[in-house]
Amino acid sequence: MTSAIKLFFADIDGCLCQPYEPYDLEGFKRLREWAARAETEEALPRIGLCSGRSYAYVESVAQALDLRAPALFESGGGFFDLQNASIAWNPALTPSIERELDAVREYFLEEVVAKGNGFSLDYGKRAQTGVVNRARLEVERFLPGVREFVARHFPDLRVYETHASIDVVPIALTKLEALKWAAEEEGVGMHEIAFIGDTRGDAEAILGVGAGFAPNNASSTAKSAADIVTESTVIDGVIEAYQWCIQHNHLVLPAT
Repeated sequence: MTSAIKLFFADIDGCLCQPYEPYDLEGFKRLREWAARAETEEALPRIGLCSGRSYAYVESVAQALDLRAPALFESGGGFFDLQNASIAWNPALTPSIERELDAVREYFLEEVVAKGNGFSLDYGKRAQTGVVNRARLEVERFLPGVREFVARHFPDLRVYETHASIDVVPIALTKLEALKWAAEEEGVGMHEIAFIGDTRGDAEAILGVGAGFAPNNASSTAKSAADIVTESTVIDGVIEAYQWCIQHNHLVLPAT
């Protein structure tokens, strides 16, 4: 790889933190310092987010890190600019897709939340829908039924899962498409982007960028897609990946 990495995107859950667990504030502090320096130091890639989480949560993490680069939420359904306090919704989120997502939300409420143990609808999302549950066995119990329902009724939607959630996402609103959208908005090529993700739903995006990373706690699918699997887990893995990008940029950028 001979191009410099200009944008470094991190997933949140499984990368910057684990769901429902305390943040590593020292790790956040380190990334925040790098993000500030990246605005003036060419060798440091600007830091952004690309997460399946809802707008409000992604905004809060972007604010905690004081990010200037894009924060993509709902797997690219939306694009948040912290500096201008503005949101743009992906043009691929059509009225017909929103109606399909509404129908899946009704299914989740009637067939999963009402019949499962400990499920909650992942409220606050517009461009995708999902349910959350900290009990992995409950997620695994309901996952086949969700997949069958979506495959039978909505070919434009796809089902993804983590150990604590089941998510239904439009085909046109994947993280890979989100990163392409961000690249176009920021005027960079996909080969100039790095991304770190940890789940099966991240694998396509990991493969589609110039430098794809997975932390050591990632799923086997994410690890197989990655150019580099970090030795460390969660935010320490993100820091390790970002340091790799800095070292790479020092090698390929002209000496000053």
